This record gives sequence, C-alpha cells and structure tokens, in this order.
Amino acid sequence: MAEPNWSDFRIILALAKGGSVTGAAQLLGVDASTVSRRLAAAEEVFGAPLIIRGGGKFEFTAEGRAVLDAAEDMDARISATTNSVRSMRERPVGTVRIACVPTAAHVLRPLVEEVAETHPGLHVDLMSAISAADLSKGEADIAVRTIAPKDPGLVIAYTFTWGSCLYASPDYLARVGRPETTDDLRAHALVRYGAPLLHACAFGWVEQYADPDRPATRVENSDSARVMIEQGGGIGPLFCAVGDTCAGLERVFPDPFDQMDSWVLYHESARGSAKVRVVLDALVAFLKARRAALTGLAAPE
Repeated sequence: MAEPNWSDFRIILALAKGGSVTGAAQLLGVDASTVSRRLAAAEEVFGAPLIIRGGGKFEFTAEGRAVLDAAEDMDARISATTNSVRSMRERPVGTVRIACVPTAAHVLRPLVEEVAETHPGLHVDLMSAISAADLSKGEADIAVRTIAPKDPGLVIAYTFTWGSCLYASPDYLARVGRPETTDDLRAHALVRYGAPLLHACAFGWVEQYADPDRPATRVENSDSARVMIEQGGGIGPLFCAVGDTCAGLERVFPDPFDQMDSWVLYHESARGSAKVRVVLDALVAFLKARRAALTGLAAPE
C-alpha cells in the first residue's frame, strides 16, 4: 500500500474549507471531477472511506476527521514555516557567518560591533580558519579568501589587496641595528614561515635573503609570526593591516614588498537574503574605508 503524501491531506482540508466538492474545487482551482478522483485516491491510500455523501452535502467519517485533524496541523506548520522563511529573506535579522583567515578576523573585528549597532537583531559571526569553508554547503554565508574562486556558484562581491611589509620590534632594532638594504637582511635573524605558506609572496619573499648558515625560526601562521617579532625574535613579514596596528612593531623598510589579492564571496543561493545583503554592504564599505591601510601604501599613524 502506498504511503499518503501532502496532496492526500490537502484534498481533505479543501473539502472541509469548501464545504462541498464544488467548494473544494474552487479553492484548489480544479474541476469537481478532479476533486472526486483525488478523494477516491486518498481513500484508497488510507484504506478507509473518509466522507459520507448525502445529496449535495457530506460528512466526515471518523477516519476522515482524523485525517482532517492531521491536515490542519500540517497546514498550520507549513504556513508558519513559510512566513518564517520569507521573513528571513526579507528582514535583516539573525546571524550571518563570515569565514576568513586569522589575519582577516583580526582586521574585521570592529565590523561585528558596527553591524550590531546599526541593525539590532542582526549578528555577525567571524569564523577564523586556514581551510576554506564550503559556501555551497552552507558552512558560512560570506567568505573572505586569498585564493581566487573557481566554483561557478560563487559570486564576487568585492576585490581588494593586502599589502605586506617587513617588521621588527624597536628593541631588536636597537640591539642589532636596522638594515639599510634588503641585502643586509642576511646578517639578521629572520622570522620565516613554514613550507605550506611559502608559495605566496607575502610569506615566501623573505626566503631569498635568508642566510642558510643561520638558524631558522619558522612559524605556521601570521599570528605566531607577530608574537615572535614582537618578542624581539627577528625581522619578519606581516600584512600591513596587522603590523601597522601593533604598538610593539615598526616597519623595517617604508614600502610594502607585496600586494596579495583577496575576494569577498557569497553563494548565489544567498542572493535574495536580506541579512546577507546588509552584511555584505557593510563589509564592502568597511574594507573600502580602510583601503589605504590594507594595501599599506599609506604611512602608518
């Protein structure tokens, strides 16, 4: 025996609301014969008569009333869910998750407070991780990535660049001296990154100036590099948006040595979401206002 589906419950609900086969047909936008066929099919599925006809009117059997009760509950849930989903799409409320690398999380932290202040009921969660979140699977709503998107379902909302400079602590420079040229770096302790990051110029550029006879200090991420440099462990590369904001660091050379492209992305399935659109607009405005600081082309304050 086949299992009942929503159409089997819906025909009973339409009969109850319409009061007759003709009334049910008008509600469903079909003819009376179609209602009769659907009713017969529902009775076959449930294995019991659902109405008792008497002239132009009918009454529900006990089985029919049980099906009607279930149909009314289902209809109420469907209506509530529909309204909830539409509200989520039309009103900027709820939580929007932004997946980003740790450096971006450091820079984007003030955005969380800005959105909360300007849009009560809307919250931003920063998801900091090296691995990329899968937007197509709903692991995040928005992503800030330094790898060009390849998935055709991803939409580029904004493109910007991260500038990188070499940094050192004032104590280190006072103790060892400031290099005048990049070639002078060979005589300095360098904070360097692990092999998985060296393909990117922002992390691997300094390798060409490393003295192979000097002990190497290698780190796995920019947060570890920043701490090591702040502690006087040597000279190392950092994104300007991070290094310029650390009181315990200063640029070794005035100009950035690299500009790394980055993309703000969202999945096309989120195109109609009001909350995602609001956060996207806020994020893009936030990044545009800090373009000079991100590129490092403006002198640090």
